[in-house]
Amino acid sequence: MNCPIALCYAYAMKKRPEQTARTKAELEQAFWQLYSTTPLEKITVGALCERAGYNRGTFYLHFRDLYALLEEREEALLAGMTECIEACMQRLAKDSGKLSLIAACTDVVLFYERNKVYIRALLGTRGDSSFMHRLKDNLKPLWREYVLRPNTARSDDEVELMLEYTLTGTLYMISDWLTHPGETSASDLAHLVYDFAIKDARSRAQD
Repeated sequence: MNCPIALCYAYAMKKRPEQTARTKAELEQAFWQLYSTTPLEKITVGALCERAGYNRGTFYLHFRDLYALLEEREEALLAGMTECIEACMQRLAKDSGKLSLIAACTDVVLFYERNKVYIRALLGTRGDSSFMHRLKDNLKPLWREYVLRPNTARSDDEVELMLEYTLTGTLYMISDWLTHPGETSASDLAHLVYDFAIKDARSRAQD
């Protein structure tokens, strides 16, 4: 980017990190507002900038394109989920009883709730299907180690299929809970996840 104005702006960005962070956050917010109702391929940088109140040049100082913006947030979510899962596994390594499993489910549900703006859009009908697959890949080690493997004589292929069934349903249940909030609390949902995604999965693994 060799434009003198752009170079001056880029220098100013480095000198004002708080303003830079706020500008980037406002661009991201505008993107997710659009992405929640519009397929990615129909969103334009112009429409995003109009909503956020910035010009196109400002957008390109922060992001290569719309796909880069989406990927950056997805990677941050996956990194956060990985950290959450690792903490759950460390706890369950000491105690994998019912209460500990419900606590682990609660931690996962609360992570989704904290990031519900993104999770609703990504797991919704207009979302990124690859994100669902990557989320499941993050969750599978937890389920293999502490839900299915200690209790099953199933083959690896059967375990993989069971995990696909269980985790797909679990993620859609959480997505629906985030999209249509009712009286079910995060703790109540964690108990549902335990009943349907852990207890039932263990029962099927033993059949």
